[in-house]
Amino acid sequence: MFDQKALESLFEELRDEFELEPDWEEIQTAAHLGVAYADAGVAYKTKIDKRVVAYIDKHNPG
Repeated sequence: MFDQKALESLFEELRDEFELEPDWEEIQTAAHLGVAYADAGVAYKTKIDKRVVAYIDKHNPG
């Protein structure tokens, strides 16, 4: 399960990488959804934006 530190690190890294993209809000939404799926134990890799998957995998403490 993601804790506060993991969430902060995930979103900080995403912001550094994608904040200037025109679809930044959709990327953030995908990240939130991916975190919820990961915490619930649901397969998320095919359900969210592919750009976000690697970051969730990297920062997922569980």
